[in-house]
Amino acid sequence: MQDFCVFLDAGHGGLDKNGKYVTAPSKQFEHSRGEFHNGRWFYEGVWNRKLTNRVAAKLGALGISHIVISHEYVDLPLAYRTDLANWYYRNYKKGLFISNHANASGSGAARGFEVYTTPGKTASDDVAEFHWNNVKDLMEDRISYRSDTSDSDHDKEANFYVLSRTVMPAILVEHLFFDNYEDACLLMDDEIVERFAEAQVRTVINYGNSL
Repeated sequence: MQDFCVFLDAGHGGLDKNGKYVTAPSKQFEHSRGEFHNGRWFYEGVWNRKLTNRVAAKLGALGISHIVISHEYVDLPLAYRTDLANWYYRNYKKGLFISNHANASGSGAARGFEVYTTPGKTASDDVAEFHWNNVKDLMEDRISYRSDTSDSDHDKEANFYVLSRTVMPAILVEHLFFDNYEDACLLMDDEIVERFAEAQVRTVINYGNSL
């Protein structure tokens, strides 16, 4: 996989140098109980970075080229992040784009893991199916799952900006619902983070070996 690069995107913003959460209000949720990133507040962008950094470290240990295209804490525009990944894809190495998120329903009732690609049959579908299977293998019944099997695979389809504007195979992963208390507690469990990260690394290897 020497001529292959993974472009990692941690969705939304994080904590700035003063500890302020610098992203949209919809990307945080205050639970009525529990201890999360700031008391009862769960910050999606902070969690996205924890996972993305774990994946980057694992890829680095394996000698697999990777670039984190998101900022340490700034919520960079979607266009900047996709343009950055596309530039490196065209001028550095071909590869794969993975955008990491946690979900929210607004009601707090929804739960589960999802992986998204753009509509239609593309190379991204193979990546998504690798990832779905790796998460299922590593998580088993620790989490719940949400899929759309109407087209014979498990990914959901949407024209998210980072999927439709990237020039490479790309997936967007929604790791459970942070506004659901049970899912939020799972996301704070380091073993769960580790298993999600390991699944992503295995997906990279599966895809790289399929080329």
